[in-house]
Amino acid sequence: VNCCRGLLTLGGCFSFSGKIMTQDWILKQAGFLDGPESDSLDNEADNVLVDENTPLDDEEEATEEWLRNLSASLLGDGKKSFLETVSNCLGSGNLDLVRVCLTTVAWLSHALASLSVAEFQLSAFSALISQLKESLENGERVEHKILASISLLNFSKIPECRVLLMTIAEEIAIPLRSLAEVTWTAKQLYAIISGEDL
Repeated sequence: VNCCRGLLTLGGCFSFSGKIMTQDWILKQAGFLDGPESDSLDNEADNVLVDENTPLDDEEEATEEWLRNLSASLLGDGKKSFLETVSNCLGSGNLDLVRVCLTTVAWLSHALASLSVAEFQLSAFSALISQLKESLENGERVEHKILASISLLNFSKIPECRVLLMTIAEEIAIPLRSLAEVTWTAKQLYAIISGEDL
């Protein structure tokens, strides 16, 4: 529980009430949260901690910068221990831990796509690709599959990672096609790897 909370805290998205909003925010960006959950998130989002003197664009840029710096810090020591741990946790079978690690990989991959250090990007993708593929193909919850598709889509924006992604394109095409009905991220990733729109 503490590990899950710690990983979600790194995402840096909180409400005034202290609720960690990272996973909900990512799923909403993917168009997954609709109905009561979405309304709840909108209400919480109205209470997200924001400096009222800072324009929203500046706040979003500050969050983006936080995630870029954090990603570089987590990966910058030249060791794969953080990535190996996340990858191992993705394969743990503990559904809550898998969900939180997929959420972590979603914001990490988003931040890495905006960094200019190809070494970090490719080493992160190489360490995570097999577990992301497994989650997309066999995830026990639809949220797991969506978070995996978000991460793969983020990595697809990095040319070196896209080349590696194309090596598993045939294997992930079917799960992406079925997931495309649920979220635009899967639809967009399917179009990238197959060259055709749904």
